Amino acid sequence: MRIFVLTVIILLMSISANAQIYKWVDKNGKTQYTDQPPPPDAAQDEQRLNIKSAPVAGNQNNSRNLSDDREEFDKRRQLRREEETKQQGKSEENKKKCIDAQTQLRMYTDSPRLTIPDGAGGMLYVDDDLRQRKIADANKTIATYCK
Repeated sequence: MRIFVLTVIILLMSISANAQIYKWVDKNGKTQYTDQPPPPDAAQDEQRLNIKSAPVAGNQNNSRNLSDDREEFDKRRQLRREEETKQQGKSEENKKKCIDAQTQLRMYTDSPRLTIPDGAGGMLYVDDDLRQRKIADANKTIATYCK
């Protein structure tokens, strides 16, 4: 008997409730919302609103949808964190390139007699033309990475 009563209660709770709501304007121009039809002489403008109740909390499809939504949310959050990590790495790399370019610019502008490796094991003296090209390259690099 207890099982029967419990089953009936569960079935009654699982039935979705549909309510008929009436919206109408009274003689004074005020909008009224009721679950009963308005009096025939009071209604100027009447509408029937079909309002359905919220889904039952114990619905299996709902819980499955919530778990799917949670998984999708976790995936999006993980992707966002990875993107932020990439951006931080890129930012750190840009800072390093900026500092290197500023160091090169100081080296080419402040050193009166400068030598650089020629790539064959020897040293090459920097003339004014090469110095100006290196300064221009350093300025371009600074403009790119030092923001």
